[in-house]
Amino acid sequence: MKLTGKRTRLSAAIAAVTVAALSLTACAGGGQSASGTAAGGDSGTLSAWVWPGAMGEDVMSAATTQFASDKLEFNTIGDNFKQKLVTVFTGKSGVPSITGVKGEDMPYFRQQGELFTDLKTLGVDDILAQYPSWKLAEATTADGKLIGLPMDIGPTGLFYRTDVLAQAGLPTDPAEVAAQTSTWEDYFAFGEKLKAATGAFISVSIDDVFTKVMGQSTSGIVGPNGEFQGDSETVKKAWDLSVEAYQRGLVANLVDESPDWASAVSSGKIPTVIGAAWHAGDIKGAVPDTSGKWAVTTTPGGPANIGGSFLTIPAGTANTAEAIKVIRYLLDPKNQAITYTQVGNFPSNAQTLNEPQLKEGDAFFGGQVTAPVFEKAVESMPTKVTSPYESEASAPYTTELINVATQGKDPQQAWTDAVAASKQALAAAQ
Repeated sequence: MKLTGKRTRLSAAIAAVTVAALSLTACAGGGQSASGTAAGGDSGTLSAWVWPGAMGEDVMSAATTQFASDKLEFNTIGDNFKQKLVTVFTGKSGVPSITGVKGEDMPYFRQQGELFTDLKTLGVDDILAQYPSWKLAEATTADGKLIGLPMDIGPTGLFYRTDVLAQAGLPTDPAEVAAQTSTWEDYFAFGEKLKAATGAFISVSIDDVFTKVMGQSTSGIVGPNGEFQGDSETVKKAWDLSVEAYQRGLVANLVDESPDWASAVSSGKIPTVIGAAWHAGDIKGAVPDTSGKWAVTTTPGGPANIGGSFLTIPAGTANTAEAIKVIRYLLDPKNQAITYTQVGNFPSNAQTLNEPQLKEGDAFFGGQVTAPVFEKAVESMPTKVTSPYESEASAPYTTELINVATQGKDPQQAWTDAVAASKQALAAAQ
């Protein structure tokens, strides 16, 4: 039940990706396998890589039928999607014709733009206005190539169990919950009442608070020109709120989305979850037995912007004309609406908001129409183009916060160590 192994796994993943990156440029522009097979498999076929929950199953099934003559096949890749994509690029074998790229991984792949097709060369000008300009900027390289079209964006909300809040004598109506949790301090006070009545926690881990507060900011640990800003007021505020949540006994000290997390959410030990719209799919998949007991409202402290993903075409794809047709189909407003209802991914295409599915209640959320919560969040959520070095620079803060929570390390010393380690990590990455 303790937060174990996260630091080790994160460090290992970063190290592995860094090593692989050294040789990525060697396969740039080729996209050929060792045997000379074009990206996407045998001639006349299209393959698409996605991760679990990347899009609705019905959408993928319909696309397979729609593009039967292209022998379109989807491969759902679990675990570390980025690492596996880096592996096939590096090995020049098994590169898919179309691949998803997660939002947090796009800063890395944006630096490897030669691995992807410039989608602006495939006649997409007529649809670009349908997507947020800031999201398109996230997939635009320094030399102006557009390497991805957005699948979804990441406005956040506060998901909560109505049955547990009712047991604690707290409000359950979304508007009333929002009124009592409008700031982080309000949310912490709300959490203390919840814990006193039920023993439940409002955060899975100490670093989870840090991530969400940073997601509410327009700046990161690394500035737009690669400068270090990990000792800024923004980062210190995120740090202090994380430590405060821990010191007030509101943190469960579990690994997010682990079996222990699912067990805690199912039992009501963690009845509140702050996450992007796509987190609804994670909750539904992890604790289906709690269907009908959930609701969602606005995020304490204001909306954050977390995640959101893209569809791309690797540079070696032979039939780019058909590949872009597939992407257009998958991102059609009607199909984005189906994806939202099936896995919760909030549409990147503004026209999707007019689809009837987004105006229907969700049985898992007690019949609540959830889309307006995230639609309102989009109006004021912060946007920023994340540095390709943000992941390396932010890892020390996670490490040191975990040290505070699991080893009793002095928070001030941990902050000092995190800032120093982050500076070193950024310098090494650059």
